Amino acid sequence: MSLETLLESEITPINVLGSHTHLAGEWMVGFRYMYVDMNQNYNGTQKVSPSEVLEQYPVVHTSMTMQMEMVELMYAPLDTLNFMAMIPIQQMSMDHLNRAGHEYTTESSGIGDLNLMALVNVLGNPRTLGQRLVLNAGLTVPTGSIDQTTTMDGHTERLEYWMQLGSGTVNFEPGLAYLGESEEWAWGVHALGVIPAGYNNNDYRLGSRYFVDVWGEYKVANWFGPSARLSWRQWFDIHGADPQLNPARNPAFDPQKQAGERLDFILGLNFYVGDGALKGNRFSVEGGLPAYQNINGPNLGVAWFITAGWSYTFH
Repeated sequence: MSLETLLESEITPINVLGSHTHLAGEWMVGFRYMYVDMNQNYNGTQKVSPSEVLEQYPVVHTSMTMQMEMVELMYAPLDTLNFMAMIPIQQMSMDHLNRAGHEYTTESSGIGDLNLMALVNVLGNPRTLGQRLVLNAGLTVPTGSIDQTTTMDGHTERLEYWMQLGSGTVNFEPGLAYLGESEEWAWGVHALGVIPAGYNNNDYRLGSRYFVDVWGEYKVANWFGPSARLSWRQWFDIHGADPQLNPARNPAFDPQKQAGERLDFILGLNFYVGDGALKGNRFSVEGGLPAYQNINGPNLGVAWFITAGWSYTFH
């Protein structure tokens, strides 16, 4: 492969965008679809049955699915500076069971919080193979609703914190990525924090969240490379509380039971079109499941997830 092809075919895992950069004058548009399945309650690292949860609460969640479509835009005015914007569209569904044996489902859907980020190459040359450091300076804008409701038995009530579409606050996103690349291998480490500022209109703010990703990818050809990734994430309890959510009724209503940590093992397939009429197109898919999770419960943990995406880079 030529150096130009090697640089253009730089492949980082699809869900680690804080490490993906472009050269001066390049634009990128992209689309991602993610599906997450949650079907088991955890208290700490232990699985708990619906009947055990119903001994403590009148309502238990039996499963939840989350779907997200993400529209992405990137532009590089300089080799060392990239700007990125992402807006998610989400659909969430949660199944419940109460002590009377009644099962019901609640849903929410709509636009989430707008994400804006600058990526600054602070060490290494983006135009040569080797090692680099990329600084992330991002924030999210509260464009997603925090007032999602459902109608039950003729009255309307607010949905759980994690069924809301946004945070209701501005959230700062500092991060740092280490990237390495040779003719056949690419590898990296990426750390990112999400730190809310202030309180939202419903008198709370989500807890801070932290992510660390470590990955490696082998370039089988100039158009294909499989990848493997370990992803650690930790999130903390909510500060304040929505006055419309009764923590004694439902564990997902309790702001002091929303913390957790998880280690995911993820495999990916990455395809790149380096020439011809479709030059600049990338297609990626990643799927994974938790190797470890510790939930401040009882609350639902993740069973498995998958992401598929497309992007197009052009001048």
